[in-house]
Amino acid sequence: MRRFAEQRVLVTGASRGLGRDIALRFASEGASVFIGYRNRRQEAEDCAARCVTFGVEATPIALDLADAASVRAAISGLPALDVLVNNAATVRDQFFFLQSDADDAEVIAINLSGTMACIRAALPGMMRSGKGVVVNVASVAAIHGSPGQASYSASKGGIIALTRTLARELSGRGIRVNAVAPGIFDAGMAQRMDHRVREARLQLLPMGRAGRSEELASVVAFLASDEASYITGQTIAVDGGMTA
Repeated sequence: MRRFAEQRVLVTGASRGLGRDIALRFASEGASVFIGYRNRRQEAEDCAARCVTFGVEATPIALDLADAASVRAAISGLPALDVLVNNAATVRDQFFFLQSDADDAEVIAINLSGTMACIRAALPGMMRSGKGVVVNVASVAAIHGSPGQASYSASKGGIIALTRTLARELSGRGIRVNAVAPGIFDAGMAQRMDHRVREARLQLLPMGRAGRSEELASVVAFLASDEASYITGQTIAVDGGMTA
């Protein structure tokens, strides 16, 4: 299936983990993919090389989400995007009363303000085209209490609120905005979680296992496709029943 043939897709945080597999999914369905990365250029180039094997174009693009001006400069230099997937994020796990103001500020700057900067930079091209899709990667931490992740949870909760508001603002311009809220997966941040915490949380899941990265990529691709043409402003939890 080539649902995204002749479409241009930017995935932020796509040099590794869930973002890499989301980018590969779009490439496998015919999209030209921009591989957003911050520091891991070699891994971004490796991802691009894998995307090219599907017969599409793939280009690494450096994005420092903590610097809105550089984000604007990078994205404004691209052709109009059909799909923007805001996946890049950082986390600084620590109990709230022990966390520094600097760590709080960094998490909010990258996760929430960085997402806003990417959307703002992509909108002019989408508006000129009269169409476009934004898929924001939030987290179950925004829905389900997650001790030790106050700033991360707040940033992801902000993304869910942003998704709802922009869906209302932009639907009249042919632009849909949705979000996914991943739980524990076999790739991405969950892999860097303390293994004891990870196993304890997995045992509490109704489905009893971590998600596979392709399962999240499938939901993102669905939301970006014409099959979801009447869906906007929604957050889909992909979490094995954690928030059920």
